[in-house]
Amino acid sequence: MIKESRKISAMPRKTKEEVIEFFKTEKGKHKIYMTKTGLENATIKTFPQLFAVISKSNIRSLLGSEFYAFDKTIEDAGRFTFTEVDTLADFFKVDFEVMARFIRKNQLISKKKNKKN
Repeated sequence: MIKESRKISAMPRKTKEEVIEFFKTEKGKHKIYMTKTGLENATIKTFPQLFAVISKSNIRSLLGSEFYAFDKTIEDAGRFTFTEVDTLADFFKVDFEVMARFIRKNQLISKKKNKKN
């Protein structure tokens, strides 16, 4: 008896334009507002919390990052460039300083984790 092999294909990654178009919809605007409020009030403190609202793949597409490179950037938030921080700030409709502070806090969190290991 021969088993039929199934090919599992990943969903194609959205383009930057598709991501931007989705976040112009009512559902997308709501997610942006929730994230903006969370970043400004510091209730969103970590990337996993951020990704619970807006998927990692959407943010990766927005920044134009590759899968593994983006994961390394998340692990070491100090790898974010000023342009990426500015892009995220514009996307979430927050001041650059708010986004930079969020990234800096995550950088410090990852440093503490690395020291413990």
